[in-house]
Amino acid sequence: MPEVPALVTDRQEAIDYIVIHYWDRFFAEERPGAQDTSLVRGFSADVFYDVFCQYSLFLRGATPAKGLEGCRRALNAAEKSQNGNPDGTLWAKFIGTYERLLMDPNSPYRNEEYCIPLLEKLSASPLAQDDERARAERLLPRFCLNRLGEKAADFAFTLRNGRQMTLDGIDAEYTILFFSNPGCTNCREVMETLQQFPGIDGLIAQKQLAVANVYPDEDLGEWIKYSEIYPANWFNGYDHLLAVNNTPLYNLRAIPSVYLLDRNKRVLLKDTPTDYLLAYLQQVFGF
Repeated sequence: MPEVPALVTDRQEAIDYIVIHYWDRFFAEERPGAQDTSLVRGFSADVFYDVFCQYSLFLRGATPAKGLEGCRRALNAAEKSQNGNPDGTLWAKFIGTYERLLMDPNSPYRNEEYCIPLLEKLSASPLAQDDERARAERLLPRFCLNRLGEKAADFAFTLRNGRQMTLDGIDAEYTILFFSNPGCTNCREVMETLQQFPGIDGLIAQKQLAVANVYPDEDLGEWIKYSEIYPANWFNGYDHLLAVNNTPLYNLRAIPSVYLLDRNKRVLLKDTPTDYLLAYLQQVFGF
C-alpha cells in the first residue's frame, strides 16, 4: 500500500492518490525471487491475485480520471519491467490478472471503464501478440460506448401493453437500466435483489428512482410469457428495433447487464455488479 501524504485529508483525494501510486513499490523495489518466473516479482500467484483484487476495489471508489491515470501508470510500469527482463513472465501474468478481474463479464470486480487503458496498451505495445492486438483493436470501440459521465445512448422500447417509449422519456432522478432475458437465473436474482432494496416502491412512486427492464433479443414469444413476473411499477419492455445489440448502442457482453443513470441519463455506473449498485444507492438515498 502506498503511504498517503499527511496533507491529504480528504477521503476522495486519498483514494485517488492510492490508485495512482498503488503499484509504485511493487515495480520499484528489488526483492528476493523477483526474477523467478514461477513468481510475480517475488510474490506468489495467490498473493498477487489478492493484491490485484484490492486494487480493483480501490478503483471503484476513484474518480474516473484518476482511475484511468492509475491504470495507465501500472500498465506502463509492467511493460517497462518486462522489457528490462525479457525472459520473465511478469507481463503475461499482470495482463492476464488484469483481464480476469476487470474485463471478464462474470467477474465481481469487472469495470469496463478501466478496461479501456488495457485495450489501448494491447493495441500499441510491441509485447502484445498479433492476435491480442487485433482483438484489442476490435473491442476498444465497444468498450468506449456509454462511458462514465457521458450521456447513455437513447433508444426506443415497447412495453407489454404495446406502448412505445424511450429511455430519455423516463422521468426520474435516477434510472436503473437493466438488460435481461426471460428465464435467466441471474436476471431473476438481480430482479429479486432490487425488489428487496429498502423503500424502492416509495422511491419509484416519488420519481426518485425508475427501473427500465429491457429485453434486447428477438424471441418475443418467450419474453411475453415470462414478463408477467416483472414488477408492475417497472418499465418492462423489449427492444422492438433490436437497436441495442445490432447497431450496437451498448456493449452487452453478458446478461444481465445493469447501468445506473442520473436525471439527464448520464452514466454513473456501467455494467455494474449488483452489490456495488446497492451500495451506491444506499449512499445516494441515505439508507
